Parts: sequence; structure tokens; C-alpha cells
Amino acid sequence: MSYLGQAPGQGQAEYFLYTASGSETSVTTADDGRVVSYTVGQVSVYLNGVKLVEGTSSAPKDFIASDGSAISGLSALTSGDVVEVVALSAFSPSDTVSAANGGTFAGNVIMSGNLTVNGTTTTIDTQHLIVEDQNIQMGSVDTPTDTTADGGGITLKGTTDKTLQWSNTTKSWEITPKLQQKGAFMKYSTNQALVLGG
Repeated sequence: MSYLGQAPGQGQAEYFLYTASGSETSVTTADDGRVVSYTVGQVSVYLNGVKLVEGTSSAPKDFIASDGSAISGLSALTSGDVVEVVALSAFSPSDTVSAANGGTFAGNVIMSGNLTVNGTTTTIDTQHLIVEDQNIQMGSVDTPTDTTADGGGITLKGTTDKTLQWSNTTKSWEITPKLQQKGAFMKYSTNQALVLGG
């Protein structure tokens, strides 16, 4: 149906279509037998495709919608007139996470694009962490140096911390506690460089 005026858009909840037999001044039931129902202030009414102007009992216009179940105050309809009632639903963002205050997702969340996190701490509370990239970058600051890398590494929590950390003082990776050789796990190459997994 073509419309003059504002057509139904987002937020619409339900349509009620009524075809007049003649002389009616109110609509309470659609052609399919459904009882008209709407939220006061959230309803639009069209007569033969033309949007009507809502009024009140004290300031009548094209129609009155004051009780949630009837469209009244219409000028007497002519046989074949089509009245369309669009009951709108008020948007209520009850199931959203606030952009300003944050919140919690209870279900799974999938992102097809990139994710940027700006903050001081990122906590991943999960049993399995799967990373596709074979190279993990740490200490990625604007101007990385050995000084900014100092103390960087991996810490495994236990009764005491188990760490693999870069020391800018010794210019080496420091491991605490010490490594234990098992089989051919470690050996020295011809230039005395330590090779793991040899």
C-alpha cells in the first residue's frame, strides 16, 4: 500500500486492517477477527493509505486512541474504506551492554572484524586459549628497545612463579627455576649457542 505521510518503519509491532461496511466512526476489530490492541502514544492510523492525525477528546482531530483497544473519533466511514492501524512497540534496550558502563555477555560472542582493547589490564578467564598466529608479539610499544623489553616474558603461576624473562642487564633470557635436561632436549651447537630440542 502507498502512503501519504509517515509510513510504518522500524519499531512496528502489529498491523490491524479493517474494511468498512459504511458509517462506522470507530474500529475495534480487524478483518481477520483480531481485537485491536496498542500502547497509547505508540500507534499510527491510515485511512486508504493516508496517515491520519491523532487528537484527543478535548482537541479532536482525525482519530482518538486513548484506551489501548479502540480507534475512535473517525469521520463516518464509507463502504470499502480501508483503515490500517499500526501498533508500534517502544524500543527498550534491556538486553544490551552499556557502552559507557560496560557489562557482561552471558552467551557466545563472535566477531568477524578486528578487536581493539584499550586499557591497562586484559583478563582472559578461560580453560583453553587457542591462537592461530605462530608468532606472538609482546612489548609492542611505539618505539621498542631492549630497555622497554627489560623484564618482559612469560610467568606461569604456581606456589612460586615460574618465569621466562628478558634481562637488559645480562642481555639474555633468564629462566626461573632452572631448566632440567631430559634426553636430548638440550645441547650446545658448534659455536656454543644453546639449542633446545636438539
